[in-house]
Amino acid sequence: MRRIWKACLKITSWRLLAQTLASGASLATNMLVFILALAAQLGAAVPTVTLSNGVEMPMLAAGSWQYNITEAYQSHALALKAGFTMLDTALDYHNQQGVGRAINEAGMREKIFVETKIPGCGMDSTMLNVFKCYENTKRDLELDLAQLNLSYVDLVIVHFPPISSMVTRSCNSWSGGCQMVRAQWKAMEEFYKQGKARAIGVSNYCPSCYDCLNSTATVLPMVNQVQIHLGMGTDPAGFVSYHKARGIQLQAYSVLGNSAISHKASPEILSGNLTTGIAKAHGKSSVQVALKWVVSQGIPAVTKSANPEHLSADLDLWSWDFTPEEKQALDALTSPKGSPSFACASDSAEILV
Repeated sequence: MRRIWKACLKITSWRLLAQTLASGASLATNMLVFILALAAQLGAAVPTVTLSNGVEMPMLAAGSWQYNITEAYQSHALALKAGFTMLDTALDYHNQQGVGRAINEAGMREKIFVETKIPGCGMDSTMLNVFKCYENTKRDLELDLAQLNLSYVDLVIVHFPPISSMVTRSCNSWSGGCQMVRAQWKAMEEFYKQGKARAIGVSNYCPSCYDCLNSTATVLPMVNQVQIHLGMGTDPAGFVSYHKARGIQLQAYSVLGNSAISHKASPEILSGNLTTGIAKAHGKSSVQVALKWVVSQGIPAVTKSANPEHLSADLDLWSWDFTPEEKQALDALTSPKGSPSFACASDSAEILV
């Protein structure tokens, strides 16, 4: 049995080395990527969560927000070599061609969980006509596939509630919010039933948005991607318990407390006494502490880096554990503050319609 394992490892190593050298990067960079990728393959696989329809979704995704096409390609190619099995992008990131190139060049589509997004109605130049939410959503879903050069995605989500919610802070009927939510979701359901997405979901959705779907949806959202980070507590605005009770999986973005204005990570998380102290105790970084705190609650997270060492470190979240005292202290943090969704009008996860 040991001989078989060694033979498999040898074959895997040579394949990794060949793929890495073919990237065209410098020899030093190539060797670093190869070593990190091999270490990732020898380590424990990233755990998954089971969505309401039975689809297994990895607990960690490599993101691409703010990357151009070239940067998205380079970052995601490195992420896949480091051992990431899930990639996150969006139509309104304007970089899906790069992400798709990284996926297709990796030659292992069935092993990569691909998540993308379409804009909320009225929230992007492709969605300006709020009277054609259904038609525009159908078009944008197909555009996702075309830009990625894929026949299907593993998860597609509606990036934002409709534009009216940015004003009323609710997906209510009197502003037309519910009508837009239902129109977009009808197109999402059709896309899902055609086998072009293995799962469908939403992002930044409030409880009031779900209320719009209760009487019309035949398939409910399986995921809601929202902001969750240290300082927000274990059940911010009741979102965790609300979604858990309804079988909807939360997914976290801005896990480093990124500012809405500068988009930079929070200094309290990166260099605060608590996070750096815990990081030092475990021989890790404060970024790993922040990521681990999120995933330890059963909430998948989206991270981002173009640095091979950082990508490898981001994957090292399951080989170590917080002490009970460390976990309690992290749970109790009240800063940096944040809200799961900027489209919600209340600090409580209640129906607002």
